[in-house]
Amino acid sequence: MAGVKGRSGGAREGAGRPPAPPRQNKSKSLQTTDEDDFLRAVMSDPKADMKDRMAAALALKKGGTSTREPGKKQASQDAAEALVKQSRSLAPDPPPGRPMLRAVK
Repeated sequence: MAGVKGRSGGAREGAGRPPAPPRQNKSKSLQTTDEDDFLRAVMSDPKADMKDRMAAALALKKGGTSTREPGKKQASQDAAEALVKQSRSLAPDPPPGRPMLRAVK
C-alpha cells in the first residue's frame, strides 16, 4: 500500500528463490547403525558435499577412534603416565596430624 505509513517496503510473501528440495542419498554404506562406519562412509563418498566430508573427518579425528598406532612420542608419554599411576607419588607425605583428644567420663 503506497503512502500508508508502516505498510510500504519489506519482504513480500512468495518472493525470492524457491527452496531446493532435500537431497536423498541411497548409498548402502550410509545406512548403518555404527557411528564410526557411517562417518567413514560419508568421508569417503565422492558424491557427498565437501563440507559434510570434512565434518565427518573431523568428527572421526576428535572421537579418538583411529586405526593408526600412536607415534613414538605419544607411546613414550603413555608409558610415562602409566608408570606414574603404578608407582607411589613423588610428593612428600603430609605431616602427622594432632591426635584427637576425647573426653573420658
